[in-house]
Amino acid sequence: MWSRVSIKTYAKDFLRKHYWKAFLVCLIVAIVGNAGITANSQVERYRDYNQDYIVNEENHDIALRVKNSSFNFWAKHIIGESIFYVARDIFITIVIVLVILYITIGLVLNVGKSRFFLKGFEGDVCIKYLFSTFNLKEYFSILKTMFVSVLYILLWSLLLIVPGIVKSYEYRMVPYILAEDPNLSTSEALKRSSIMTDGHKWDMFVLDWSFIGWEILGMILFGIGGIFVTPYKEATSARLYNILDGKDLDNSIEI
Repeated sequence: MWSRVSIKTYAKDFLRKHYWKAFLVCLIVAIVGNAGITANSQVERYRDYNQDYIVNEENHDIALRVKNSSFNFWAKHIIGESIFYVARDIFITIVIVLVILYITIGLVLNVGKSRFFLKGFEGDVCIKYLFSTFNLKEYFSILKTMFVSVLYILLWSLLLIVPGIVKSYEYRMVPYILAEDPNLSTSEALKRSSIMTDGHKWDMFVLDWSFIGWEILGMILFGIGGIFVTPYKEATSARLYNILDGKDLDNSIEI
């Protein structure tokens, strides 16, 4: 059994000394992994600052809005607009590039982020671990396993929302497992994560919801609050992995 309070306390103790390194690591991963955009190819008419904007369907333009409330807030004040219009062909190219970046870089960076926190708990707090997975000995094995895990979650989510959520918790520990054993086979990594999270999924869900106050604050502060709380959530998740993996480091390291 594990306690949310003890895990979050451990994470906060770690971040008191190493917050800004953890913040930089999480920021880099967020930039690559969350470069999502929303598109609307229909004729759009909306009111903003007492002006009407109309997109002519004949132009085949697509309206794009960056999924970041902070960015949108400042975009409106600096350039007077938070929605950008691009040609359909350019939009398709952007989407393809973003997907490729997420698969080839974002997924592997997630494992590097996990390694950063796990090594940090052992006293070796170095940002280089974020990029340590980009080498010929580890990269392709990590990429394959991460891609398969994300694909499984996506396919389960397409069936029903709840099974997709359950599957996401089942494979939550895959990045940490690969951070420690990058050449582990895909089936073994998924199986190990499934065993580790068995009987803990509900408690993990509740642990995630314990950050809801911070998430609300982030929305109030134009998305900025959410960015700064991410290291706290990531450190908590990494500590949970140590607990589920049987590693009790409280008395063995100095953070």
